[in-house]
This record gives sequence, structure tokens and C-alpha cells, in this order.
Amino acid sequence: MQAGLLDTWKRPSRARGAIAWLAAGLLISFYLLLYLPESTFTPNFPDVLSPIAAALHLPSKWLLYGLLYSIAMVVGGFFMLRRHGSSRYHRIRTVTVVTVQIVLGFSLPLALKIAGKPELYLSYVWPLSYDKLFPDTLAAMPAAAALWFIFASLVLFPVLAWRYGKRFYCSWVCGCGGLAETFGDGWRHLSDKSTKSWRIEQWSVHGVLVLVLLMTGLVIADGVSRSGVVGAAGGAEGARVALSAQLALEATTLAELAAAELAPRAESIRREVEATLPPTWVLDKLAPVEVAATAGDAAAMASAVEDLAYGVMPGSPLGRAAGTVKGLYAFFIGAMFSGVAGVGLYPLMGTRVWCRFGCPMAAILGLVQKLGRFRIAVKKDMCISCGNCSAYCEMGIDVRAYAMANLDVRRASCVGCGMCAHVCPRGVLRLTNDADVGPGQRVGEWVVEI
Repeated sequence: MQAGLLDTWKRPSRARGAIAWLAAGLLISFYLLLYLPESTFTPNFPDVLSPIAAALHLPSKWLLYGLLYSIAMVVGGFFMLRRHGSSRYHRIRTVTVVTVQIVLGFSLPLALKIAGKPELYLSYVWPLSYDKLFPDTLAAMPAAAALWFIFASLVLFPVLAWRYGKRFYCSWVCGCGGLAETFGDGWRHLSDKSTKSWRIEQWSVHGVLVLVLLMTGLVIADGVSRSGVVGAAGGAEGARVALSAQLALEATTLAELAAAELAPRAESIRREVEATLPPTWVLDKLAPVEVAATAGDAAAMASAVEDLAYGVMPGSPLGRAAGTVKGLYAFFIGAMFSGVAGVGLYPLMGTRVWCRFGCPMAAILGLVQKLGRFRIAVKKDMCISCGNCSAYCEMGIDVRAYAMANLDVRRASCVGCGMCAHVCPRGVLRLTNDADVGPGQRVGEWVVEI
């Protein structure tokens, strides 16, 4: 065990003291300033972050957030390695998750934004990024990116979770987990280990997963129904949705226009769409049309206009239900839960509040993990019940109880951070992906020793 780990509770900032409450207040306030100005629930909330982003020559407040997020992970990673850098596993894992954030979570989206392309966060897939399988979302991005999100969400990530456990994502790739492991490392011991908390966790995280599945199903069903109407453009059914049908038809002929004609046509499309008084999310779809027109890219403009045609389509009862669920989820789960509570409560409830109680990605990968090969293997009759493993489990797992009972840890919530093995003074715990082995045989582990 690394010396000095158990002095954590003596530090006011890490023991739910006044400093911890102040830190929580500051974090919560920041996230409220980030999310509330764009919410339909608080339309008049002042936006103070966008002017700051503009002063720093950043395209949006979201890239300012990405910058601050990346800085927090880099600084937090430095201190995390000072505390736990004696472990090669933690050195490699920390460098990897910070690099993923800097490259895929900040630099790539910034470069795409500057180039006038859609911002793509390739490390966030469905269901964590809940809109990545929505038809409108897929239609608005390059084909290669759309294929990546479909393949990664439905095939690649579940397969990796079966083989290596959810740790491949939750502790090595995900930005949410990365912030918890770096910036939040000093608060990991605050997670509730009680059985009551575990029961709440099971209902909560799987409830959010069910909500995501319902929302995705509604949105896809609505998209399919609308695609049938758009596909009938020019017929009797298409005549009843004149503007949507017109845009759908125009998307097939834009390639015939000269580059100089694209910008005037984009301006005309804006006027036609605004005249229908659509919701804000539809107006947002005009931006890619105008960007492509300014660049003289007829193919990109045709794709953006086709996406716009779906958005302009009059709503149906199914579409209204999908829109209601999306709006509620985006605000209460995507903003208030994952951001305001998920990060804001680090100093009071530990660093994995969102990952434990709300993340649908953690839920679905955890279910796959239960059926897969990953586990924390326990050396039989070696545990001395010191409790270090349980104390430093950020997912609220009572690892000591498993070790004392000579049971391997196969909990769906385990993110494979390896901290329990790192702080064990007797080397009782070992992360492994090997199939079950017989008595007396060596248990292997993945990547590196802990």
C-alpha cells in the first residue's frame, strides 16, 4: 500500500468540511451558468460564459468548457500520479484518459468547428451521448462518422466490455470517468458503501437506461414515419407538407447549381423556414446549410437541406411525445444530473455519482460485463479486513466483504480503476480477464501488473 493514503479524512477539503461545501457550491454554480441559459425551462437566464469564450477567441462556450475540462484533467492527473504513480497501471491509465480528452474531447472538435464542419466528439457514443442514434443526428454528420457511432455503440463497445470489462471505457476513455479519476481523485473515498445505496443505484441507473431506450425508440419511430412522408414529396401526401417536400426535392437538385448561386439560395431557405415559426432546434439546422453555401460545397449543402427537411416536417403525436421526452431528458438528466449533480457533488458524495446512479453507458456496459470475463480475483484466505479497498472504491463497492468471503468481485458497477488492488497491503486483489481457473493455478491480468 502506498504510504500516506489514509490521512485523507484529516484534510478539511476531503472530509465534507466547510472547504468541501464551498468547493461543491462553486462547481454547482459553474454548471448552472453553463446549462441554464440554453434551457427551455429557464429561457431568460443570463449567459455569462459565451462572452468569456468570445474574449478568448473560442467559437462557443462549449469549447471554453472543453478547455477548462481538459485543464482540470491535466492538473488533476498530475496530482493523481503524485499520489498513485508508483503503480504502472495507474501511470498508463492516467496518461491515456487525459490524452483521449485532449485529442478527442477538445482538439478535434475545435479544429472541426474552426473549419466550419460539425463538431464531433468521437469518444462519446450512444447511450451516453443519447442523440447519436437519432436519425436527424446521423443525417447531419459525415457518413464515416455516422457509421462509427452506429458500429461503436451497437457492436464494438459491447464486445470490448464482454472481453475486458467496462473499464476499457469508463476508466480509460470516457471523459466523465477521466475527470473523476484525475480532478476528483482526492474525493473518491466519499462514495456511500451501504446496501441501501446499492439498491438505489440499481433502480436509478437502470431506470435512466430504460428512459434512454424509450426515447431512442420514439425518435427513431418518428424519423421513420417522417421519412415516409418526405419520400413521397411531389405526391398527394407530400403536397400537405409543402415546405418539407420542397426542401426534400431541392436537396436532390442542389448539385446542379453553380457555387455562386448557393449563398443566395441559402438565404432564401432561411426566410422560408423562419416564416413557419419553427422551434429553435429546427432553426439550428440552418447553420450547416449556410456554412456549406458559403464554402461553395453543393454536396454538403444538399445533405444539410435534406436534414432540414426532416426537421421542418409538421409534428405528429409520436413526434411530440419524442420531443417531450428529449427535452425532459436533456435538461434533467443530461444537464442537471450528469453535470450539476454529477460533478458538483464530488466534494460531498464522491466522484462517481453520475457513473453510479445515472450513466446509461455504465448501465449497459455493466450488464455486458456481468456476462463477460472481467472480474477482480481474490486470493483465498489472505484478507486481513483492513478495509482500504472498500474505503477507496469510488463506485461504492464493499470490496472487503467479497475478499473476506473469498469471492471474486463481479459487480456490474465496477469500473476497473484498480484502486482497491493498489491500496491492498497484502496483494489480495487482482484485475483479470482470464477465464475461471482451478485451485492453485495462477490468475493472469490484462495489460500490466497493479
